[in-house]
Amino acid sequence: LQIILDRSCHPLLLVSSSGTHQVGSIVGCLRRLQGWNLTSIFDEYRSYAAPSPRLHCEQFIELWDNDLVTIPATPPAWFE
Repeated sequence: LQIILDRSCHPLLLVSSSGTHQVGSIVGCLRRLQGWNLTSIFDEYRSYAAPSPRLHCEQFIELWDNDLVTIPATPPAWFE
C-alpha cells in the first residue's frame, strides 16, 4: 500500500497472476484507508471477484490494521 500511495511510483498497474483475489484484497485495504464503509468495500470486491469471492479475503480486509500504513503528506489526487 505504501507503493500504491507513493506518487513517484505512478502510473501503476495492479495485477495478479492467479486472478482477482490478491488485488481485490489490496484494493479493499486501500478503500479502508480512504474511509469507505465495509459494506461498500465488500460490494466492490464481490463485483470483481464473482463468481467466487473468498470469505478469507473479506476477513483479511475487515481485520486489516490501517495503522500499518503511513499516508504520505501529498497523497495521489484520487486518494482523497
